[in-house]
Formats: sequence, C-alpha cells, structure tokens
Amino acid sequence: MAKLNLALKFAILESRLSQVDVAEKADLHESRLSQIVNGRRDASEAERKVLARILKRKPEELFEATS
Repeated sequence: MAKLNLALKFAILESRLSQVDVAEKADLHESRLSQIVNGRRDASEAERKVLARILKRKPEELFEATS
C-alpha cells in the first residue's frame, strides 16, 4: 500500500499554494505531483530538489532517504 508523504503534503499546505500551483512551478504534470504526494511514485533527485526549492525546504525534510 502506498504511503502518503505527509511532510510534502504539509509543506504544500503551509506554502499556501495549491498542489496545481506547485506542480506548475516545478514543471510537473499535476498528476505526477499527486502520485508523489500520495506515495504511488518516487520523486527523482531533480524533482526532489526543485520541489524543496519551491517549498523553501531541504530535500531531506520532504523525502525519506533512499538506499
């Protein structure tokens, strides 16, 4: 079962941007961002960095370390 990325979800909410706005700023399709937030897909390293920049966070604050 997919695990919701609560850190990413809360960062989006705290940014006061919509998920669609964040996706647009990150040059992602909104469905791709939704899949990342809902744990159905892993974000690439580049996606992690751009999302962290937009949300004014460090990537490690938004995403669990992957081995």
